[in-house]
Amino acid sequence: SVCKIVADWISEISSVVECRFPETMLRRIVAFCLPIAFSHKNSKYILYTGETMSEPNYFKIPYKQLPSLGQLYPKESSIRFRILQVRDLKYLGALDRDNSSEIVNDVIKRCLKVEGMNIEDIYRMDRLSILFYLRRNTFMLSNGYQTEFVCPYCETRVSKQFQVHELAKKTIQQSLLRKIYIDGELVKGVYKKIFDPEYKTDDPELDLILNWTNVDEVYEHINQKELEDKILRLPADQYAKLRHLATDTRCGILSYTELQCDNCFHKMRVGVDLSDDKLFNKVKMTTMIRNQIQVSKFCGINLTDDMPYNEVELTIAIVNDLSKKEAEAVSKTKGVEKQ
Repeated sequence: SVCKIVADWISEISSVVECRFPETMLRRIVAFCLPIAFSHKNSKYILYTGETMSEPNYFKIPYKQLPSLGQLYPKESSIRFRILQVRDLKYLGALDRDNSSEIVNDVIKRCLKVEGMNIEDIYRMDRLSILFYLRRNTFMLSNGYQTEFVCPYCETRVSKQFQVHELAKKTIQQSLLRKIYIDGELVKGVYKKIFDPEYKTDDPELDLILNWTNVDEVYEHINQKELEDKILRLPADQYAKLRHLATDTRCGILSYTELQCDNCFHKMRVGVDLSDDKLFNKVKMTTMIRNQIQVSKFCGINLTDDMPYNEVELTIAIVNDLSKKEAEAVSKTKGVEKQ
């Protein structure tokens, strides 16, 4: 049993009468204890010792914390997520502006377990919230965001870190679905699904219109470039109506937060880049391999690709701390011997 294994290990350590380097003993404890995890399956507990687990843990996302509030999903449905694994971080390491949506969507499909509906039935308004759940629970030690801005009051360049919960959010209860006529055509505000094509242009207002109205369906007989030109050439009043329709419809995590200048203490609204290629911490392959070697060398733990990255991050932090303490102890001992 697990209790007997731990008891035997404690007994072995207790038998050591003298230990010049307590950290060395602690290293042995870490090497034994860190790989241990418990997984509940069929009412039995199994001991995980670094081998591949057949089924990772999935955690339920409360609908009340999503912008949709679950109002668009079947009553008995649920969305669960698992922590990103090492292999997921390696995949995300290839993110760039061109492939970001494809890679992030693949990670969503890997990490979500949906019951009572299909994963394709999730609405885009909830996408960022779900990704933030993945990010916050994966990066335990570095899940904040960093942004820089120039204060309009004192013109000081400010660098600020903030948490996800500080971003503005608009729920479906604050959203308004309307219909308007543009150029004689009926255009509606729409809630699109998570894997529907997302328009990304160099114009934020144009993206807003294309992603939160059905204008692309109304003018489906023309290509995207022609559609963009048609929208931008609309009379000012027609364009304003279309923009207001999209603004009223849009809901979800909004790309701004309220921050305070460190110099003049004015509060202001600051825009934040929440594009897919900026969402996750990129872990360099060289850094990941170096950490794997260091942990394996220090305590014999093999950081496998199927390990949850939050455990890996904590393991690396503990090993780095213990390694530093052991080096300090060795240095002090050598100093005493010289004296």
